[in-house]
Amino acid sequence: MDTLTLRQKSFIKLMLKENEYRAIKYFSVKLKVSDKTLIKDLQIIEKYLNKYPITLDRKTGYGIVIKIDACAKRQLLNDTNSLSKVEDQLSIGSRRIEIIKLLLIESNTNTSIQKLSDKYYVSKASIVNDFKYIEGWLEKFNIKLEKTIEGTKILGDEISIRRAIASLLDELQNESMEGLGLSVISRLDTTTFNGLQELFNIDWVLYIESLLNDLEDNLKCSINEPYYINLLTHILICLKRIEEGNQIEDSSSKFKIQDGVDKLLYENTLILIENISKKYKVKISESEICYIYQFLVSTRLGKLASESSKSIDNNSNNKSEKLTIEMIAQISDFIDYDLTKDTTLFKALLLHVRPMLNRLKYNIQIKNPLLKEIQDRYSEIIGQCELAIFILTKKYNLSSISTDEIGYLAMYFEAAIERSISKKRVLVICHSGYGTSQLLTTRIRRAFPQWIIVDIMSTHKLSMTNIDDIDFIISTVHLDIKEKPYLIISALLKDSDIQNITNMLLNESFENFNKEINIENLKFNVFEKNIYINKSEESIKSIINQDLNIKAIFKKVILKSNFEIFINIQKGINHIAMSISNIVTNENRISFFLISDNYEYLKIILVEIQKLYHSKNNIKYLSECITAKDVKRFFTN
Repeated sequence: MDTLTLRQKSFIKLMLKENEYRAIKYFSVKLKVSDKTLIKDLQIIEKYLNKYPITLDRKTGYGIVIKIDACAKRQLLNDTNSLSKVEDQLSIGSRRIEIIKLLLIESNTNTSIQKLSDKYYVSKASIVNDFKYIEGWLEKFNIKLEKTIEGTKILGDEISIRRAIASLLDELQNESMEGLGLSVISRLDTTTFNGLQELFNIDWVLYIESLLNDLEDNLKCSINEPYYINLLTHILICLKRIEEGNQIEDSSSKFKIQDGVDKLLYENTLILIENISKKYKVKISESEICYIYQFLVSTRLGKLASESSKSIDNNSNNKSEKLTIEMIAQISDFIDYDLTKDTTLFKALLLHVRPMLNRLKYNIQIKNPLLKEIQDRYSEIIGQCELAIFILTKKYNLSSISTDEIGYLAMYFEAAIERSISKKRVLVICHSGYGTSQLLTTRIRRAFPQWIIVDIMSTHKLSMTNIDDIDFIISTVHLDIKEKPYLIISALLKDSDIQNITNMLLNESFENFNKEINIENLKFNVFEKNIYINKSEESIKSIINQDLNIKAIFKKVILKSNFEIFINIQKGINHIAMSISNIVTNENRISFFLISDNYEYLKIILVEIQKLYHSKNNIKYLSECITAKDVKRFFTN
């Protein structure tokens, strides 16, 4: 018996997760099938399990449980994952991921529409549609489907295939599964571990983890997240591809690492490779060794290991510091708040930028498992970082920096912003009696312990007070003030007031509350003929390219769902176009299209666009404009 259905495999995995008796009904609910179906499956599974030192125990009134030790559990899981299996009907998405996995892992082997149709019990037309989707998925990695009379397989260079496999792991991760009892001997979170076991032998994962632990001990430093997962994944993919007979062959790779090589790290790379070669009896080429070294030196591990050696590349460090300083200055301009004096931000960001530049140098990409959550929660700071990075990469002729990297960079800035919020010099305006004022102050101090409450005063006294050193004003009454941001609260500071203060400072922390905004450059450069009302994104791009006789490919940056910036570097052109449209949604979307190769000009315009973006009243007016004349009138006044 060497075949199990996908459902039977899932049944085994569910039983392995349990340490106590469970009724058949418990499993049938999870697998969404009848009790009768699972009882039949159990008969097949029992025969399959006979070859393992396993007890499948049944107890009337309690249910069933698998009794098994950790070693046998790993073996069973590995065997179950690698079975030649008859698949149950999968969802379209799951089937496509399975086919992508097959094509990537067995890249030297042809498959056919007929084989896949038989395998997944779907029509050949369904597989044809699957291939159309898969071609789009593979295109991101410069990989194509090669279709010949022998069948279909992928066509791409080895590094691209490995990147695609790494990306596929995101699709394979299953958050609903538990760690199957193995998390106690792994540093990985359950989701990551479950994703890795879909592609790799569990013993491989645990062994490579042990080698990385030895590496940390030898270098007397720690590999932090996300570098640890990315490094582990890279080595596992390397081992898998070598086992399949696919190695990186690059005669120039040896020379790429000789300039400023970290000798200590390179020696430890050789030790790691030797251990893998002995354990799995594989021959690893010099190019593969260089590639793994490049990956190691592109993590913070490389930086920490190098601190004790004399092999640090001073030019690289100077470039890292310069880029870090400029990035902080650029973001400070965008948010209209000075972060350049935040030494914590500078040190933390620099520690990321140094290995990031190595990753760009060696064309190595890391995955950010929190990217979607970061994009959902912090879209504005992500967009601002994208704009800053776009300008700086063009200015310094750097390779394109991935969205995964930008997600990490954004978190350093978000942390700095939240730190700045926690250290505020606050003025309290209260018209109630002395006792109420004291109670209000006490509640404010309890809710925001790091705030400095400079004074409590009346509106009358405020008019005679210098508030230059005040960051924020809390008032129980309306104030006629434009110099500083303020929020009206109740005299007793309700929980809703605390939430409102927090939300405003976090989500709109540097909003131009009632201030007049200076957008002189926009006023002089936005022309009526370049203002588009209810035109699609593609038609606007086409018009711009036709009018300017160019072929601009725009970088799209989304600050919020209703505010976008499109940017392109084009020599000898300074061009601004603007769009207001509700074609896609009922909400009017404002978009700017910028073309220039003058970095100072771009920075000035982008800063002014950010100021406009934060001015709610002005954005409301613009979004309601229905003609280009209305928009131009706004910039003229």
